[in-house]
Amino acid sequence: MNIRLAYHKTGRARFCSHLDTMRVFQQALTRVKLPLRYTEGFNPHIVLSIALPLGVGVESIAERLDFGITENISMGTLPAKLNAALPEGYHVTGAVIGGRPVSQIFYASYEILADSPIEPESVVQLFTSSAVVEKRNKKKDYIPTDIVPFIRDCQCVRSGEKLLLTVTLTAKEPILNPEYLAEAWRTYLDPEAAFTFKRTALLDGDGKAFDNSM
Repeated sequence: MNIRLAYHKTGRARFCSHLDTMRVFQQALTRVKLPLRYTEGFNPHIVLSIALPLGVGVESIAERLDFGITENISMGTLPAKLNAALPEGYHVTGAVIGGRPVSQIFYASYEILADSPIEPESVVQLFTSSAVVEKRNKKKDYIPTDIVPFIRDCQCVRSGEKLLLTVTLTAKEPILNPEYLAEAWRTYLDPEAAFTFKRTALLDGDGKAFDNSM
């Protein structure tokens, strides 16, 4: 049986890598003594996977994690039990049996907060016209790539002394890391700009929230 968790990764936890996060949840799941399903072989480990791994330094309020169990458990109390076993910055917000296939995730939405004097209109123009950066491919080569075709939509407004860029990016090959937008911003608009990133939603192929049964 498969269990899907929805969780937040914020604060200091944003600096934990994907593998670190896997270990954090493996330890928490073990502490709450669930009937976990393990892989077979000489070095068995918990059957666990995270949809669309998050980049180091990026916060998120839209994470999904799957793990296997061998018998029925009480789902209503599971989030509270796990939160008591998780370190600061990780917070489980829901748990369901099963869930939609993660292959149905096509896009991810982000909020990018920028410390930059640039006008919002210039930012939108950049990310709706052409923005070529050195993008890494599967072979770990860096290829000049126009990232605009991988941006579904973008909006930019001034928020106090900073700019708030809200974007929806491709999350199915080719996946666009939001840090490429920061690279393009520094290249074309402001080389001194500083950024913080937060993933806010996962979306299906129709651009609708991937939250039906999580």
